[in-house]
Amino acid sequence: MEDDIEEGVAESSGPSPRAAAAAAGLGSGGGGGGGSVHGSPDIRNVIYERLVAIRNEEAISNPSSFRVELDRHFLRLPESYLIDLDVSKAEQVLLHRRILADCADPEKRPIFHARYIGVDSGSTPTENGNGGGFLPINLRDDEFTESEPYERMMEDLSLERGKGVDDFEASSARRDSKFVRVHEIIFSSIDKPKLLSKLSAILSDIGLNIREAHVFSTSDGFCLDVFVVDGWDTEETDGLLQKLIEAEASSHGSLSNPTNLSQSEKVLELQEKIGDSEFDRSLLQIGEKIASGSSGDLYRGTYLGVDVAVKFLRSEHVNDSSKVEFLQEIMILKSVDHENVVQFYGACTKHRKYLIVTEYMPGGNLYDFLHKQNNTLELPVVLRIAIGISKGMDYLHQNNIIHRDLKTANLLIGSGQVVKIADFGVSRLRSQGGEMTAETGTYRWMAPEVINHKPYDHKADVFSFAIVLWELVTTKIPYENLTPLQAALGVRQGMRMEIPPKVHPRLSKLIERCWDENPHVRPLFSEITVELEDILRHVLVSKTGSRHPKAKIQKKSAR
Repeated sequence: MEDDIEEGVAESSGPSPRAAAAAAGLGSGGGGGGGSVHGSPDIRNVIYERLVAIRNEEAISNPSSFRVELDRHFLRLPESYLIDLDVSKAEQVLLHRRILADCADPEKRPIFHARYIGVDSGSTPTENGNGGGFLPINLRDDEFTESEPYERMMEDLSLERGKGVDDFEASSARRDSKFVRVHEIIFSSIDKPKLLSKLSAILSDIGLNIREAHVFSTSDGFCLDVFVVDGWDTEETDGLLQKLIEAEASSHGSLSNPTNLSQSEKVLELQEKIGDSEFDRSLLQIGEKIASGSSGDLYRGTYLGVDVAVKFLRSEHVNDSSKVEFLQEIMILKSVDHENVVQFYGACTKHRKYLIVTEYMPGGNLYDFLHKQNNTLELPVVLRIAIGISKGMDYLHQNNIIHRDLKTANLLIGSGQVVKIADFGVSRLRSQGGEMTAETGTYRWMAPEVINHKPYDHKADVFSFAIVLWELVTTKIPYENLTPLQAALGVRQGMRMEIPPKVHPRLSKLIERCWDENPHVRPLFSEITVELEDILRHVLVSKTGSRHPKAKIQKKSAR
């Protein structure tokens, strides 16, 4: 039910729909640029003064006009653009400005720019510095690496398509060789959903390994994506650009075509399927707003005297793509009925504002409960919550529904600590073949096969459940010292979080089975439920000799 409300992060103030993120040197897109950063001198001034100092022709020929144009460039981009910039390479700002100016011409889109950076002999590229105008991740202020919400990340971001163990071995072999040539690729086009996913697939298809990326959205609907890559074994860039252009053309112009006409057909199909879910809106009373996301708002209300939660799709976000996701959630909600799945009351899809009405869950979401309210849970409470989630997920899988975005922010707490599964906006009914390939979800909870754009099935939800279970036993944020995409890169290479030694050994083994690299090793939720219930029985008997002691929730001590 929590529409795009992820990890308790406030909605971005930026105009762009994209939440920006990237590989090792993540740059996040969002609100307008400018201003001071942590009390340091205004970076805009530093850039301007450096361009004057190096006697850049534009800067010295008409300083006042140049400064105005420079500030306009910064104001088009999010603050993170300024934060990421390496001021020692201020001239790169002018290149970015020229690329965005060219991008305004439809005949020139999409735009690729490539340049040789240097040779990496095992540390930093030696000839022309690091990532070509941006600070590497270890030199950036980590406070800003995750200042934006993640809700659009799964729609816009993914890593190289189908990249598996063999690809990583090849990539490692390149890095282990004595000399690895490193290039910078800049891309610009109209900003749209799935763009970065398609772009990263193209880079992978021509054999490039993304080392670092900085991804930004402008206030007027364009993107500026800067990648540092290896895998092109010569210094020249003409051939590299030609490869990029050919790969883009073979993708049928997917990087420049801003529309997807089939979405309107999907809307009509879904509306036919859920037609009987409409209810009399006059019977609904709307109360206070309780949460916001990138594309919608959540309100408390009453319907026929019952407390309800009302999710609105904001009018500015009503397009065919958002309608499909919204209608998909309605279709799934109306088809399910389980004590651990949020209850559906009805929807309105024939007015200007789309809305969904579900039961009101007074405890909020599990993410906030664990990470904002500083609660710690005794083992019996952890197990009971986990059992409820497992039962709900087993029910969904028995009905051929893959959630695809299972995480603590999408688990709601009701009275008596009952936890219910919510937010089915990206869920899908499983096809008869049992496998899916479209990427979605949230990186911190995402299975490696989904990250890699490989076919996946219901076992992807089991992996996500392992991360939720780890959160319950540690009350920590998954991969809290990494950006979401860094976490995804690590998971893809086999990285998992450390399970504290104090965790019950059977629970530790269950977590490890659930997040196994091989989906076939992961248990079914029916098996998970049996195991959790058996652990709970043994815990209750061993602790008190009784099967029904009172488990406690405590506040964490101040850190």
